[in-house]
Amino acid sequence: MNKPYKNRTINPRKPVKVYWNLHLDCYSVQQSGKVVAHADQVELRKVTFHVNEAGRQRVLKERRKNVHAFVVGYLDDALARYWDIKIVYNPYKYDSFRLWASDKVTVTSAEAVILRIRNGKSDILAEGRIGTHCA
Repeated sequence: MNKPYKNRTINPRKPVKVYWNLHLDCYSVQQSGKVVAHADQVELRKVTFHVNEAGRQRVLKERRKNVHAFVVGYLDDALARYWDIKIVYNPYKYDSFRLWASDKVTVTSAEAVILRIRNGKSDILAEGRIGTHCA
């Protein structure tokens, strides 16, 4: 799943923050404020989605991306999941994570997600119940 960073280990009882690393074209996994791994795929459970609005405004002002959006949850190794809900985020279009099928719906949480690379880009899919509200 992941490549440890600086020989750091992940405590499975603590949540991780995952974001798309623009320089490495993979996901960076943080725990307790430090990068602990880089990965091509991460599966999480008990997930929440976060966008730092000040960071997003900096993207809009500078027209240059920075790390300001995270998926937070606990590492999950469930074998059989049906990833049926696509989630997207684009700081130039949205102020939050959204449903791909209906981008007026904000996604705030999910039972489980998989963050993976597809065609060289970030791809986020969810399973089960998701927390939403209309934008």
